[in-house]
Amino acid sequence: MERVIAVVLVVACVALTVAFLACLRGIAELRLRLTGRGIDPSAQLVLGRKLPESLIRLIPDVTRDTLVIFMSSTCSTCHGLASDLDKFAGRQVVAMIAGDSTAELRAMLPAHVDAYDGEQAKAVDADLPMALWPTVILQRDGFMVATATGSDADSAADLEVLWEQRLDVPEGTRA
Repeated sequence: MERVIAVVLVVACVALTVAFLACLRGIAELRLRLTGRGIDPSAQLVLGRKLPESLIRLIPDVTRDTLVIFMSSTCSTCHGLASDLDKFAGRQVVAMIAGDSTAELRAMLPAHVDAYDGEQAKAVDADLPMALWPTVILQRDGFMVATATGSDADSAADLEVLWEQRLDVPEGTRA
């Protein structure tokens, strides 16, 4: 009987800890959205907005639909997402990694993901600062088609939903 009570207490503690951590993440996301980095993130992620040249130069083929993923080396969710990106083989994916120690996160990214950090990522961050990681932009022809941030962009399933938001436009009708 004591063993059953101990197991129930351990399970209850684990469930409460998970719920507490989820609440902390929600509070952190809300705080970042309210304070950002001096910039309202919603003003940065406007659908139809042209991407800055510092980012467009890093996209291998800007005419192809591309997932541009903004990550941080200190974001544990970003590390989990990096290992999920193998599900996007065959699609163009670019990762912008902020932070000083990016080697571990870069190593987790599949080979098909073009990853940038250091000065290149800092240049993009200066032109298009992100207030929350991960943030993902679906781009076509250098313009934002769809975006997702935070808990809306922390798994391959979330990115698949984002990917499905693109419209099929015949090649001959593109500008």
